[in-house]
Amino acid sequence: MFAVIATTCGGPEVLQYRDVPKPRITHPWDVLVRVRAAGVNPGDCQNRQFGAPQYASADGSSGFSILGMDGSGVVEEVGDAVDNFARGDEVWYYDGGYSDRHGSYAEYKIVNGHYLAFKPRTLSFAAAAALPVVALTAWEAIVQRAAVHEGQFVLVHGAAGGVGHISVQLAASRGARVAATVSTPSKAEIARAYGAELCIDYRKDDVAATLNRWTGKNGADVVLDYVGHENFVNSFGLVAPYGTLVNAVVSDWPQGNNEFAEYNNLSIKFVNIGWPQVSNDHKGRLRQTRILREVAALVDEGKLRVHLHRTYRLDDLAEAHRALDAGEVIGRIVVEMEQEH
Repeated sequence: MFAVIATTCGGPEVLQYRDVPKPRITHPWDVLVRVRAAGVNPGDCQNRQFGAPQYASADGSSGFSILGMDGSGVVEEVGDAVDNFARGDEVWYYDGGYSDRHGSYAEYKIVNGHYLAFKPRTLSFAAAAALPVVALTAWEAIVQRAAVHEGQFVLVHGAAGGVGHISVQLAASRGARVAATVSTPSKAEIARAYGAELCIDYRKDDVAATLNRWTGKNGADVVLDYVGHENFVNSFGLVAPYGTLVNAVVSDWPQGNNEFAEYNNLSIKFVNIGWPQVSNDHKGRLRQTRILREVAALVDEGKLRVHLHRTYRLDDLAEAHRALDAGEVIGRIVVEMEQEH
């Protein structure tokens, strides 16, 4: 089969389009998936640039990595214990993409049958592959960490990005009023189209003052930070007393002590959807698979949409990584496989 592999860390140039052995079923719960499309995620770019963290590595026996954390495809073959999927089923998943825990930048992939879900019926394979990572991140942030509910004011940083535009929709669907920070008019248009009531251009506007006028108080009840770094530090001052700040990007802590957060009774929470996978937390992975099933239902009911910026061929994956690294992407990008070999 053809795949994009990496044998060292670095820029997009380390990604190599190669013919490698097709994976085989070796475990009763294995499912061989013919991959039709795979998401291109910031986490994939980070693993390419820096290598998977040591806790995420497997035994290193393959000698190369296949990145790609999520994908969609068609069941080709199932192990003896699998009774919930059959050849020809259309599926999606969040699985692999860490070191030699092979991911989806390949024509075929083995996935444990416990961690597969039927893809949304109403989506193409490309659109479906754009959702698992961002939908899981948004769901864990909004539903599980912040418990967003009707009447709350929610601020989404990076609202035109992959996780951001899904978060705007999920928060609005739960009855929240949603504000978004954006950097351009085109990104503001995207955020509004998905349900943002207020868009704040952080390059021109005073974010705190604009937010406070909108909420009628000091800050928002929930602030979702998908940008991180300096933005994480600045977000503390945007959370209303007794509010919640959720961060999904590794960032430095603010200087000094916890006085501001403690005084205002802030809850600071984090999302790392990769932990159940790299720690072999079976229950955690089953929970995430259930979320994918719920997300599929929302999509098929017309309650959740994905903004697919563009698609790339598998052999053009390096250009997709370059575009994502350069910040040229609004919403999501994916690679599509050509099943001609």
